Amino acid sequence: MKEDGHVAVITLESGEMIDGDLFIDCTGFRSLLLGEAMGAEYLDWSNYLPCNRAVAVPSENIGEPIPYTRSTAQQAGWQWRIPLQHRTGNGHVFSDAFISEDEATATLLTNLEGKPLADPRMLQFTTGRRSFFWKKNCVALGLSAGFMEPLESTAIHLIQVGIAWLLALLPDKRFNQLEIDEYNRIISTIYEQTRDFIILHYKANEREDSAFWKQCRDMDVPESLQRRMDLFRASGRCLIQGDELFSTNSWLAVLLGQNIWPETYNNTAESMDESALQEMLAGMQSRVNQAASALPSHQEFINRCCPALPPT
Repeated sequence: MKEDGHVAVITLESGEMIDGDLFIDCTGFRSLLLGEAMGAEYLDWSNYLPCNRAVAVPSENIGEPIPYTRSTAQQAGWQWRIPLQHRTGNGHVFSDAFISEDEATATLLTNLEGKPLADPRMLQFTTGRRSFFWKKNCVALGLSAGFMEPLESTAIHLIQVGIAWLLALLPDKRFNQLEIDEYNRIISTIYEQTRDFIILHYKANEREDSAFWKQCRDMDVPESLQRRMDLFRASGRCLIQGDELFSTNSWLAVLLGQNIWPETYNNTAESMDESALQEMLAGMQSRVNQAASALPSHQEFINRCCPALPPT
């Protein structure tokens, strides 16, 4: 380290030494630069998102693929099913405080729709983020910056926005602290908005058959999420701030889909003629139906536009 606290040089396992002006920490969960060398604490969000394990296994395809990923709630977490051209990806995300690794693996294998193609692989994680993402001349991206449990598959997006805002605030050799502070403010907000949306899936559940889901329903949530839920319950308003990843439609799908209903409707609806509104909605429905009926199946589209090479 330099006298001013900047990283001067990194030494590889081979002994090779690399100096530079700006260092990007991509060392995974360990965060060797920002976490260990620069002292960025890891903020553990397990009290909101208690899943801390995932077991994954590929399986054989059993027919034409569906055009979406399926997430299915299980006793102590949820299971994913991702159809690909030559195989189907499967995994079980769970909390080991409520189910053992062996039980979770058995649940996954029992619910496969095709023959497994490999042995199950167990992964461990803790949802959370670093207390800051940029210090001096070191910026963390990817797992070095934080990890969001994969219910909404946000890992690549968080890397992309980290890179985009780094380019937008790319420093010169002075490393202006105002630019560093702004980057940390923006990325922290993005992580927390993403966290809140994922928490909502757990908080809004209505299950009575599982200690895991009861705990999730009864837990306290961040003030930012509680405020958004209360505002929606009060007036049906679902306000999106800035360039949030999840749109109004996404929030409404989870809020209404899990029976969080507003006490009254947004009063802007009073300014619309009801018959004109019904006509507009009917027209939208008709256009959607016409477009859907003219589209090829998912398999037909793959065959026509993006067939994969045979596996080797």
